[in-house]
Amino acid sequence: MTTFAAGSNTITHDDLGVPPVLREVVDYLMGLRRRADLQVLEQLLRSAPVTREDVAPFLKFGARGYLRNVVRRTEHFELLMLCWRSGHCTPIHDHRGSSCAFKVVCGTGTEVRFSTTPSGLIVPVATHSMEPGYLCSAEDDDIHQIANMQAPGIDLVTMHIYTPPIRKMNTYSFKTPVVVARAVDEFMDGEGV
Repeated sequence: MTTFAAGSNTITHDDLGVPPVLREVVDYLMGLRRRADLQVLEQLLRSAPVTREDVAPFLKFGARGYLRNVVRRTEHFELLMLCWRSGHCTPIHDHRGSSCAFKVVCGTGTEVRFSTTPSGLIVPVATHSMEPGYLCSAEDDDIHQIANMQAPGIDLVTMHIYTPPIRKMNTYSFKTPVVVARAVDEFMDGEGV
């Protein structure tokens, strides 16, 4: 067991560096040999009462945009903590080739969902306020954007699972129907998914 100090709290993680509250999630993910079922991912996230303190060692914030922090990764999945300062947001994107499920750990995010029009352009179709505990799952053609629109100084932390790990994703623009496939490494400290 490993112990971390987070503020006035002491947090214990197992020998793999995983907080006990995420053990069931990680055990399931480590057994994957193919793309995970979204309903299973949702249930696992729903039953994991993770707090900011539980995942404190994985919380690093980017200077230019949100930051993707790896908790565990194999060729079949990645479990990430995304850390967002006020004003940080993703590009409008899909999850082609990957299943994605995420949960808001702390803070309030905003999700905007989009669909394509006959012209090939995108149009917003729904906006959701994402309170702590909010769950979202998407795959392939689901198009959305996530943002921290809270006041300056208020952070957003989200826990994401991608199966398989998302290597490329399509980004969209209001100005042109052209879809751009971009490598996820472009988004380590800046816009990303």
